[in-house]
Amino acid sequence: MSVTYYLLQIPTFFLFLLIISIGAIIAGLGTFLFRKYVNVKILRSHNEVTGFLFLALASFYAFLLSFIVFMVWGQLNDTRGNVSKEGSSAMGLYRDIKFYPDTVESKQLMIVYLDFIYNVIDEEFPNMEQMRQSRKTPESFDHVFYKMEHLNPKNQFQIQLVSEMFNHLNQLATYRGLRESSLEQEIPSPLWWPMLLGAIITIFCSMLLDIEHKRLHIALNALLGIFIGMIFFIILLLDHPYSGSLSIKPQSYKQIFTMEKWDNELHVKK
Repeated sequence: MSVTYYLLQIPTFFLFLLIISIGAIIAGLGTFLFRKYVNVKILRSHNEVTGFLFLALASFYAFLLSFIVFMVWGQLNDTRGNVSKEGSSAMGLYRDIKFYPDTVESKQLMIVYLDFIYNVIDEEFPNMEQMRQSRKTPESFDHVFYKMEHLNPKNQFQIQLVSEMFNHLNQLATYRGLRESSLEQEIPSPLWWPMLLGAIITIFCSMLLDIEHKRLHIALNALLGIFIGMIFFIILLLDHPYSGSLSIKPQSYKQIFTMEKWDNELHVKK
């Protein structure tokens, strides 16, 4: 597991404070020490060149960070879309099984299918939150395939229904595969080095600027460190789609259990 995953185990608000505090301390303390030990008169004579260099480097670094943010945001949206489609397929298959004419076979299939749904909610998604693969859920999903393959449609209408059920089941399998493959999606380690090095270079160039008021210079650079920290915080939240406060939840699967509960309550009242 990556360091970013372990950082996401910290409560979101405290993680936010931690990251911006680190940025502020590095930039502010670095500026204080720099102003203390470097001759300001030398900086003043090169201020125009330093200002142009800072503007160029800051622009390139802002472009790099925006590229990373859009990349992880796009990956998160794609993953959410696939999970939503998976949920729609699961819901469609639930209705197909629920209203299959042969009540004996449909009840047996429904028991197996609800066991799979339960495992997705109770075992697979919690494991994905910890970036671990599930073992029990794929086995229960295989049981759904096996049970459906042994349905015995007795007329043309039931044959069409079984065909539609297999269509939903195959769609569900496809989107489940996409969800499982997205588990390992995260920013590669080589991309973190340019981001960290770019932050250091940008803050260092801001130290080279000749600002007469020392405290103002320290405060401005601390604000720059806070702003860079906020961008890093956003990237961290978006980097792991199944962990942290923005993690994807199995809402559609939970809705299936809710619908089954309502249906059972309705039958009890009748």
